[in-house]
Amino acid sequence: MSLEKELKLKQLYQLLPESVVAPSAWFTTNGYSSQLVYKYVKNGWLTKLGNGAYIRPASIHEWQGAVLGLQKLEELPFHVGGLSSLNILGYAHYLPIGGEKTITLYGEKTPPAWIRQMESPSFTFHKKPLFGDLGLKKQSTSIRNWQITISSAERAILELLYQVDDKGITFKFVSEIFESLTTLSPRLLNELLQNCSNRKVKRLFLFFANYYSFPWAKHISKTLDLGAGKLQIVKDGNYNKTYMITVPKEFNA
Repeated sequence: MSLEKELKLKQLYQLLPESVVAPSAWFTTNGYSSQLVYKYVKNGWLTKLGNGAYIRPASIHEWQGAVLGLQKLEELPFHVGGLSSLNILGYAHYLPIGGEKTITLYGEKTPPAWIRQMESPSFTFHKKPLFGDLGLKKQSTSIRNWQITISSAERAILELLYQVDDKGITFKFVSEIFESLTTLSPRLLNELLQNCSNRKVKRLFLFFANYYSFPWAKHISKTLDLGAGKLQIVKDGNYNKTYMITVPKEFNA
C-alpha cells in the first residue's frame, strides 16, 4: 500500500469509530469513492452490513453504533423513544440497560434499508405520536464522546402509552413503568400534552398520574381536551367516568 493510500485509510479510521455503522452516502461525502470502499471490503479493512452500509472489521454490532450511523452520519431525524428510552434512563428497572432485543425508534421518514435489515439488534419504527423536537435530549454513549438523541422520560411515557392495546403493550405493563416515574417535569409534560392529539394517550396518562398521585401530578393542566366518546382500553374491565376509559378491575379503586 502506498503512503497516500495508507494515510487515507488511517483518516477513515479516525472519522469512523469502531461499532458505528456508516452508510454508503457518508463515504462519498467524505471523499471515498465506491470503488475505494469496495477495495477496503475486499482487503478486509471494512465489513459490509446489508444493503449500503459498512462497519470497521471485528467491531461489535451494538445498537448504539447503528443509531449513531442513522443520526450522526446519515443525518436522519430518528430518535430512540418509548420503552427503549425509558430503559436507557433507568425507569424500566427490570430490563438490563441496552439489553433489549429490539430497539424502538421514532421518525416520520422511511428508514433506510440497511437498518431495517439488521437482525441483532433489530429495530422497530413508529411514526406516532408526533411532537416535533419537543422533549428530545442528548444521551452519552460508550463510543468516543458521541451522543445519541433519545426521548426524555416525559416524552417516552407518552410514546409508550400510544402502544397500549390488546395486541401491543399491556395496561399492567405500563402501570409498572409508570410507578417509577416519580420525578417528571410538569412543565414539559404540560407542553407535550397540549401538543398531543391522541385522546387515548392523554386519558391514560391522566388516569395513571391520578392513580399514583405523584407530587408533580397536581401541576398538570386541568383544561386538556380529552375528546369525546368512550374508549375501551381493556376487555372485561371497569369503566372510569372521569377519563372515559375501561381499566382492569384491580385498578378501579
